[in-house]
Amino acid sequence: MYRLSVHVFGHGERVPMLLDARGVPLFYPTLFATARLRNAGAAVNTIRNQLADVLVFLRWESTQKPKRDFISEFAQGKFLTVSDVVSLRDFAALNMRDMAAHGDPDQSERSGIPMLAAQLATRAPLKTIGGQQHYNRLSTIADYLQFVASVATQHKHSSTDASSIDRMAKTIRKHRPRGLASRLDDEQGDRSPPTELVERFMAVGAANHPENPFRNPGVRVRNAIIFGLLRHSTIRRGELLSLRLDQFELGYEPSVWVRRNQDDPSDSRRYQPVSKTKERPFPLPQALADQIQHYVMNERAKIGPARRHPYLLVSHRKGKTYGHPLSLSAVSSQVFKAMRTVDPAFSAIHPHALRYHFNYEFSKHVDKHNTDYRSMPAGTTVTPITEGRELDMRAFLNGHRSKQSGAVYNRRHVRETSDRAVRQIQVALRNKVNKEPEN
Repeated sequence: MYRLSVHVFGHGERVPMLLDARGVPLFYPTLFATARLRNAGAAVNTIRNQLADVLVFLRWESTQKPKRDFISEFAQGKFLTVSDVVSLRDFAALNMRDMAAHGDPDQSERSGIPMLAAQLATRAPLKTIGGQQHYNRLSTIADYLQFVASVATQHKHSSTDASSIDRMAKTIRKHRPRGLASRLDDEQGDRSPPTELVERFMAVGAANHPENPFRNPGVRVRNAIIFGLLRHSTIRRGELLSLRLDQFELGYEPSVWVRRNQDDPSDSRRYQPVSKTKERPFPLPQALADQIQHYVMNERAKIGPARRHPYLLVSHRKGKTYGHPLSLSAVSSQVFKAMRTVDPAFSAIHPHALRYHFNYEFSKHVDKHNTDYRSMPAGTTVTPITEGRELDMRAFLNGHRSKQSGAVYNRRHVRETSDRAVRQIQVALRNKVNKEPEN
């Protein structure tokens, strides 16, 4: 009945909208997205994700029997009850894709089944989403209902309605999953894949490796560039696919600038990959720079449609997207998926995992630098990397505004360092016990 779509305006701006069956934007979701999100500078992906959460509420509203119109109820001073919130909470926990595959549960069919009749289930239980997504979904729905209820009752200037609206929103938020932080396993922070696995992945992904799963020479070079850029920097997937030719300096001391290219009219992708962090430069290995130069001059140049836009990475697949900028889905569903056919262990490697691995190697480099410094003669011009300086460097590399944002990327290194320290203590205690004389 309703669908989420992203419209590209003439000046390049991407605008997510919820549409009805006729393709007309829904008034209140559009007002919410414009007044509360777009005007506040929210990113396109953020707006799209929150509208997807609003769509969950609209789907729940459509399942109510008898049929209900909550906007009209709000205007009359009627707001969600606790039983409504519980029903909404349970519905919001369902996987919407699984529901689409099986069809929405029809409550009218269930109502015809006697309560005391023992019958076998006619369908498998619907899948549910993770706790964090459920939490975010209910948070958005609470914000949306608080906003639309305030709009629907603003003509009344009623303090009683305002208090009831705040109470409704608080009730929804109280029904969000609890204890998410305490349930997080430490292993979730250890997302950097083993170094040996990364090195094998990079070897197989090289353009001339016999196990490389891609046949097209141009695709092999393009993918090797993708892997190389992810391996030698903290670049994100969206930042990678938003790289333009004018962001590269491939001469002496080659480098690339990660920049924000939001709402670029030359980008034909409806779901435009963009940078979500601060702009920053990265030095490039000379071999990778030479490979990029070769790709631009000898592979990408052969593709006519690619000469109409400035984006580095393009689709080589014949069809309507031939030569267009490479999409986010293509990286996951084609490039990395094909690599997993070579070795199932490669499933641990994806763009963000390589970002974690770069941070892990950066931590090891800092430790080595400080170890080398302690063995240098007095008067050396080399200075140690203090904790504060390391935080500054990591924040710059990751494009973070806050120094604390990089802590999650350092968990594997912290764990390994802690393990070594504990083992050293255990060895020292064992040696001490062995040296003590027997009484």
